[in-house]
Amino acid sequence: MKRVSVIALILFVLCTVGAFAQQFPNESELYPKSLQIAKIYNHSKGYRIDYIRQDYTVGTFWAPVAWFREAGGIGEIAYGEGESYPYVSFFYKDGQMDHFRLYLFRNLAHESWGFLDPTIDYDGEFPANDALPEISFTSN
Repeated sequence: MKRVSVIALILFVLCTVGAFAQQFPNESELYPKSLQIAKIYNHSKGYRIDYIRQDYTVGTFWAPVAWFREAGGIGEIAYGEGESYPYVSFFYKDGQMDHFRLYLFRNLAHESWGFLDPTIDYDGEFPANDALPEISFTSN
């Protein structure tokens, strides 16, 4: 009797795991990866985003304004308040970056905001409008 109970329990556990392992119809195809923002610099041509990598080093990527202009574009900005702000979420689909969203303080006087010198030409820093940000999650 004890052996039958153990076998029944094992079958129950295996069936339960199989039921929850399937992909549900409303499950997203996107995989998000979020990182804290150390500082974001505003410029008339876009933003320089300094983010904190997983190994606590700082990485940088540049985002032209064109990435944020169209609905469903590469970049989005969501303004808000809270202890987790500012941060950035990158959304991956089939192993490739699909788009990203910046979660920023609306108040430009907040310490997370900085401003780039408008007299310096940063054209070489901003990627093409049809490119994706180049992100490294560790410094290696």
